[in-house]
Amino acid sequence: MTAKDALEQYKDLNAELRQINNRLQVLSAEPAHFASDSVLASPAHEPYQNRPIPIRGNVQEKDVSEEFQSLTKYYKHLRKKLYAECLHAESIIARVDDPKARTIIRYRYIDGMEWNEIADKLDDGSTMDSVRMYTKRFLKNL
Repeated sequence: MTAKDALEQYKDLNAELRQINNRLQVLSAEPAHFASDSVLASPAHEPYQNRPIPIRGNVQEKDVSEEFQSLTKYYKHLRKKLYAECLHAESIIARVDDPKARTIIRYRYIDGMEWNEIADKLDDGSTMDSVRMYTKRFLKNL
């Protein structure tokens, strides 16, 4: 994968990460039924008499719980892989010595701005075409 490809995919990687994080959040809120029970235990001091101690909580069936854990593990693995790809794109940007190029690259590939928006943000008299060509030449030399 070229540096340009990694940068162009950055915005989509972030969108996919948001989607996976939302999915993990939804999964963690999956319904379970409420259960209660009690156990007998005695205090750590005298008189040592057994007393019932209530236990309450949400419980999922075993087969549902296993599938839930497998799916959660898969999403977490995928999230880790996507973060690694984002880190690769960030390392490409970090290697750029030219601050103007870094700024343009961040605006375009991380923030997803259009060329005319970038030219306006630079506020240095750049046009949409000059910013696009500057970036194109810069990425060609990466």
